Formats: sequence, C-alpha cells, structure tokens
Amino acid sequence: MRIDFSIDRLSGGGAERVMVTVANALAKNHEVRLITFNDGDQYSVSNNVRRIKLHEGSIKNHKLRSIVNLFRFYKKQEPKPDILISFMPPNGFIAIIVGLLLKIDVIVSEHINHTFNRKNKKDIFIQKYLYRFAGFITVLTGYDVEYFSKMGAKVTVMPNPVSIPNHIKLFKEREKSILLVGSLDRYHQKGFDNFLPVVAPVLKKHPDWTLRILGGGSTGLPYLKNIAQGLGIENHIKFEGFCPNVFEIMQNSQIFVLPSRHEGLPMGLMEALSNGMACVAYDCVSGPSELIEHRVNGLLVENQNAEAMEENLTSLLENESLRLDLAKKAPESMKKFSLSEIIGKWETLFKELSTD
Repeated sequence: MRIDFSIDRLSGGGAERVMVTVANALAKNHEVRLITFNDGDQYSVSNNVRRIKLHEGSIKNHKLRSIVNLFRFYKKQEPKPDILISFMPPNGFIAIIVGLLLKIDVIVSEHINHTFNRKNKKDIFIQKYLYRFAGFITVLTGYDVEYFSKMGAKVTVMPNPVSIPNHIKLFKEREKSILLVGSLDRYHQKGFDNFLPVVAPVLKKHPDWTLRILGGGSTGLPYLKNIAQGLGIENHIKFEGFCPNVFEIMQNSQIFVLPSRHEGLPMGLMEALSNGMACVAYDCVSGPSELIEHRVNGLLVENQNAEAMEENLTSLLENESLRLDLAKKAPESMKKFSLSEIIGKWETLFKELSTD
C-alpha cells in the first residue's frame, strides 16, 4: 500500500517518536512517506521512508499554508496515497480537509486523553465537527472510545508500540539515578514542577542518588532550574536536554518516575518498563493503570498525592530487593505492546478501512 504520514514537525515529543517508529516499521512492507510542514527535525527516519518537507509558502496562517501545500503536492501526484495518517487534532484538520477534497482515506491518531483538551476550543471544534469525516480515529486506550463515538467518529483503540531490547543491562551495574523524561516546556502536564518539591527531601536524605531529567525546552528549563535552586537541590539534578539515546540512559538508571497530571499512554513509562527500570507513577487519568499493576511490575500512587509519592519513592531507594523485583517483571509486562503486535493492529485497521 501507499501510506503517507503527516505531522507539523518532527520535534522531540512522544507523538513524533511514535509516528517515526510506526512509519519505519510499516516501510518494510509498504511504500511509506512522512510529510512535515515546518522545520525542527529531532528524529531521523529509516532510509525506506521518503521524507517530504512542505515548509515553504508566503501564507502566514500555518493551517491554511499547510492545507494549500499538501493539496498542491497531491494534485501533482499520481497515484495518490491509499491512506493518509495524521497525528493530533491540528494536523488531523489539515489531513481531513485535503482528504475530503481529493478523496483520500484519512486516519487521525489522538495521543492524549480527551479530558486534557477540554479548554482548547480549536481542538474541540476539530474533534466535534471534522473527526466524523475521517476513516478512523485511533485512541490510545478504551477511556476515549465513547467520547469520540458520540461525536459520530469511527473509533478504534491503537496503543503506542514500544521496542523491547534483546539485552537488558544487569541492575547491579546501573547508576543510582532517578529518571524523568519529557518536554520541559510541558512541565505542567508532565508534573515536573510538582515533583521537584517531592523529590527534594528524598535527595537530601540520600545524597548518593541523582535526579536526571531528559528533555529540551527553552522556557521550561530556566523555570525548573529556578525551582531546584529554591529547594537547594540544584547539585543533585542533571538537566540533560533532548537525548536521542533514551534507551541507553534508561539501561544505566534504576528508577523511573512519571509525575504527570495528564497522559494518553505514556511512551516514557512504556520505554522505562521495557528497559527493566523500577517504575513509580501517579495514577493520572488514562495511561499508567494500563501499564502498571501495583507492586507487581511497578508502583501506582494516588494521582498528585505528593506525600504518597514521597513515601513510595523513598521505599524504592531504601529497598533494593523491591527495586530489583519490580525491574525484573517490567519488560515481560510490555510484550503486548511490542512493535510487532502493534504493527499487526495497524495492518488489520488498513484492511478494515479498504473494505468499507
């Protein structure tokens, strides 16, 4: 099949990482292109995936420029793609409009639960009035199915895929480090601002441990550094910026924390589990409870209960056998989200779409 993916840019976010992973995998059996509308590549695609950059144009309005560029690009193309897959509402808007004009089947993938966007009137408008015209809307968990179905959309659950390493580094060889992963500019959603006061007394009590924060962000970095300085823990934290070698760092770290206020199906947590880390997460709406069984492959903490998070984190630091037990069971629990399993779900979806 001829399959196109479209997204604003390949910046360092989880949705972008998922798109590249899925596109690379599908390119082994299909003709795949990945289209962006703006500069900012942080991820590289397989040589089997053709990159299309529709970044030019004098139209100031981003969405209108992107619609015009994509429409003109496809008007020159014969044959056109069988399917156009776009991630998140703003990009879905562009794909659906062009798809309707040129009769191209469109799939839009949501990558956050619907409660997170309740204040975003533009996204809600797109979801309410345009999603019904897409061939399918994919959501990360069953939590969102009813919400989008009521809007007249055809909805299916499509979890994020995760690569499970063939070799996992021995736990005893890893550094005593606690890991956070995510865009620093989205510190509120990711809960980084609330987590620093939680981890401060833990780090002061256990000075042999280090907090490593992976993720870029021009506004979030100085904000979080200022919080760390106010708490007196700046020397216990390493802000490492955007890191393409996340797996390597995870396999050299022992504990992963997900302090998010909102998630879809968090890639960082999935990758940490697959790399054999001892994980603790707030049980925020959708996501963590799909991945963690409490005290089996990780720890789930009542959402935004700072006292409970501090207690659970402290228990992980002070109980080596608990850390090791959780870490041993983590990779096995991610097999149902393996890349081969999820690509199989995409292939089934394509067949269903082609028979409609």
